[in-house]
Amino acid sequence: MSSNAAVQDCTDARRDNGEQSAGSLSASSTMDVDAKSSSHSFRYSLNFPSIGQCIIINNKNFDRTTGMNQRNGTDVDAANAMKVFSKLGYKVKVYNDQTVDQMKQVLIAASKDDHSHSASFVCILLSHGDEGVFFGTDGFVELKYLTSLFRGDRCKTLVGKPKLFFIQACRGTELDGGIESDNPDDGTTKIPVEADFLYAFSTAPGYYSWRNTMSGSWFMQSLCEAISKYGKELEILHIMTRVNHKVAVEFESISNSPGFHAKKQIPCIVSMLTKEMYFFS
Repeated sequence: MSSNAAVQDCTDARRDNGEQSAGSLSASSTMDVDAKSSSHSFRYSLNFPSIGQCIIINNKNFDRTTGMNQRNGTDVDAANAMKVFSKLGYKVKVYNDQTVDQMKQVLIAASKDDHSHSASFVCILLSHGDEGVFFGTDGFVELKYLTSLFRGDRCKTLVGKPKLFFIQACRGTELDGGIESDNPDDGTTKIPVEADFLYAFSTAPGYYSWRNTMSGSWFMQSLCEAISKYGKELEILHIMTRVNHKVAVEFESISNSPGFHAKKQIPCIVSMLTKEMYFFS
């Protein structure tokens, strides 16, 4: 960079007509990034009367007009999740077979609740899906709509607190055939509105998500087992890495449908957390 170049922060977006993009700071703007020498913690505080709410939306039966099959095994997922998160201290509510409008109303109401006395918020979504969308019993809604209700500018009492979303749903129609491996081991006062979210998807973008009709989905089985085993020991991203490992290594599809046998799956963890999240103090 030349010495006389103006130093400024810019958005990675195309400029129109050669003008500075709206997200850029003018050259005269100052950025005092380390003005505060706070001794803040890198761990989310659980010093609240409650660890928080956990909402489970469990969609099993769908209107014929959607063309969606019944999701046998999902009740096992919902029951396991309720047991696991209740044991952690969450106030769990399960909502079965919700239409799109009902899902919206449930989560809008939750986003308007007073979470001042809560340390965190958990939402578990169990249904059919496709890339970027989640199904109610009568149709679909953009997943972003549901999660964005809890953004910092829309849910003030959860600002700076972890908001964890666990999503068991397909994200497309691709199949993962797997590959053989020869590895022997197998403080600021202003924060982004998208901060402090964790999105744990059951599968990678574009792929099917597998569910056993008797024992539940691969992802939720692994998630509940990992939280039960490590919830009082490990940080959330460490737990989720173990979930990824279990799903990737220990599961493989058994199917009579052509092309669906011996397939694999890998969950996808998207973190905007700004601190370490533990379920214990």
